[in-house]
Amino acid sequence: MRCLGFLLTLFSFSLFLIVSGTPLHQNSKRATEVALIDQAYDNNVLSGSINVQNIAFLKVVTVVWAVGNSWSDSQTITATWSSGPDSSGYELWTFSGSAPGATQFYIRYTVSGTTYYDPGNNINYLVKPPPTPFVASTTIAPTDTNVPTVTLPPVIPASIPTDVPVTPLTGCQNWNGWDNCWGNSFEFFPSSERRRWQTPPRGDAAYFPSFQDYSDLVGYADIQYNPGHTVAVVTVNAASKTGEQLSYNFGGNVQHSSSFRVNSSLTDPLPITVTSANGKQLVLEPLNFIWQNVPLTAAQSSFTGGQKGAIVELFGWPYNDVAKECSFIGKAGYMGVKVWPPNEHVWGSYNYEPDSQFRPWYFVYQPVSYRLHSRHGTREELRAMINACRAAGVRVYADAVINHMTGQGTDIQNHRTSGCSLYSGHNATDNSPYFTSGNTFLINPFTGTRPAMEYPAVPYAATDFHCQRDITDWSNGDSITKGWLVSLADLNTEKPYVQDRIATYLADLLSIGFSGFRVDAAKHIGPQSQAQIFGRLKNKLGGNFPGDFISWLEVIVGGGAETDLEACGGGEWSWYTNFNNKLSAAGLNSDDIDKIKIWSSADYPKNHPICGRWIIPPSRFAIQNDDHDQQSPGSSPRDMGDRGSVLIKEKNVGKHRNFELLLFARTDADWNIKLLLSSYMFMDNGGAGFPDGLSDCSLYTGPQPISGCKGVPKDQAYVANACGYTMSQGKYTRPHRDVKIINAMRGWVGLNRITASKLGIPGCS
Repeated sequence: MRCLGFLLTLFSFSLFLIVSGTPLHQNSKRATEVALIDQAYDNNVLSGSINVQNIAFLKVVTVVWAVGNSWSDSQTITATWSSGPDSSGYELWTFSGSAPGATQFYIRYTVSGTTYYDPGNNINYLVKPPPTPFVASTTIAPTDTNVPTVTLPPVIPASIPTDVPVTPLTGCQNWNGWDNCWGNSFEFFPSSERRRWQTPPRGDAAYFPSFQDYSDLVGYADIQYNPGHTVAVVTVNAASKTGEQLSYNFGGNVQHSSSFRVNSSLTDPLPITVTSANGKQLVLEPLNFIWQNVPLTAAQSSFTGGQKGAIVELFGWPYNDVAKECSFIGKAGYMGVKVWPPNEHVWGSYNYEPDSQFRPWYFVYQPVSYRLHSRHGTREELRAMINACRAAGVRVYADAVINHMTGQGTDIQNHRTSGCSLYSGHNATDNSPYFTSGNTFLINPFTGTRPAMEYPAVPYAATDFHCQRDITDWSNGDSITKGWLVSLADLNTEKPYVQDRIATYLADLLSIGFSGFRVDAAKHIGPQSQAQIFGRLKNKLGGNFPGDFISWLEVIVGGGAETDLEACGGGEWSWYTNFNNKLSAAGLNSDDIDKIKIWSSADYPKNHPICGRWIIPPSRFAIQNDDHDQQSPGSSPRDMGDRGSVLIKEKNVGKHRNFELLLFARTDADWNIKLLLSSYMFMDNGGAGFPDGLSDCSLYTGPQPISGCKGVPKDQAYVANACGYTMSQGKYTRPHRDVKIINAMRGWVGLNRITASKLGIPGCS
């Protein structure tokens, strides 16, 4: 993910959407006419309270609920006035009614002939049931001295210097440049921690229920396994704004200790809630554990213990469709399937972007938190998909975005460019709050100072990032690993807390059932920091990676001096000559190191080996023909020359198929992990959002002309009898279903040939 050149202007403070009026609040919502305050669901009764703008005396407020995706005119609850209006013109309304089996809902507010919706834009609130009753005696494990003592770096530094006071800005000024690096430093001033706690509190007009109590309480749950992955200690690392004493509810067990021990008798997810002495509460995502993963008994091969096989990359496929497709993938003989980043990310807004894309694909590479709710589906849908795939004998791999968070100026706040154009914020896929400083211009009312980098649902704050500095020298390792890649907020991956928080996220991915992961933009993390993250992950896994674990790291190697720096030269920044040394120093043995591959843009298919000899064996590389970063004009510097083909650019099925066949037929090097991209055709007008139905311009409700919207209509990803190579705009391409490619792959892994009929796609070739 090096160049994505077409995104550079998007991330560099250029969301030039003009909105009418001056924002009243740093975090004001796009539509403030109606907003949920809180909800509860117990004994099939859905209840809660709502903020309603007092536009006129006569108004109707209705909660519309559904069971799954089943909606009915009879499934409504009428809200009633409770109090108000207050000084800001809002009334408090409440609702309570029978909603048996409800899973989601939205609010409809009709007044003066106009109807407003919350959350709006075809998004719904998920019903949050009370915690499942939990039997403590089945989860407390006997003392196991093989589980190491858990010591986590603190979320917030113990001592924070005073920050520089600021005064309100005037005219068209904004805070751009205030977070730039000074001199040769790459770190924020320690006083930047004073700008934490920017989230609106409960009761504020900008508050969403998904903001929880991030205004006062942040934290996450860490997992520490024993060597056999049969016992784990879960430790909550949390911080209270005011230093309150905290209590912890682990599945119904309330205690003051932040650690809780579970063992393999636990078969359900572990719910966790943190409560402070002043009543603030934080509900963490429920945890799964490695021992709960479905066995791979249906796999056609052991794939050398998961160390040699083909992996299909289903670009833009929703989890529910992947779950169905895994039956075919397993039957075809693929070792696994890779899905796109599973974490919460930028979702978009009511408007299309400056490049006219509506909910573009590249937002999945802008993390907001490590909560597992992406546009592909919820944590529950992810877990169900992984279980279905593993039951079909198919391993599942994640795309881990751990180098950075969102683009500067992309957050939930209101913004102002230096040209006085105003634009409002972007929500996230799980509606968590998040903040940057780019193009902001107001003083945050809850900190009394200017905005800062903050992602409370992780939690990260300003000092967890490198100060803002563009990458200006591609022959300088510090610039490459500490500069901001296309204005993406660059994590300070040298910092112990950041490394440990990333390792905890990766442990969560393995715990929910992933067999491994690709590391996006690993080149920008650097060999030493990346090795230390792997070392921390290994420690959290009790000193043992799962037997079939693999990871592959995206290292886009430029030419000239950059090739020498990152590959052949043998110095600090070399992934070929120095990375193994760093992995060994971090506690990884030779078997561990063999499981960690390099995906190099330089070595395959044109220039292998780029250094003229194999400095590390070819078995340490993951290879493929086209990849998703190559599909957009100017988006990748990967040079395949005449040795490869990008399907959706060249639109030459025969040429593309031949290069995929060659991928599996080559015998000139011992490559063990081979990847096959199964993508979708972009629209003729340049629309490039996923065809999952969520980038369809029919969903657009913003003030810009609909004619300028570049969207993609819905295409059904899973089609049971689909053949390979669907070559129509906006359609999933499915080259992984091509029978010739399947048989070439099967021959490479030692499986017998198979017919289209046995694959369930008679008539396909």
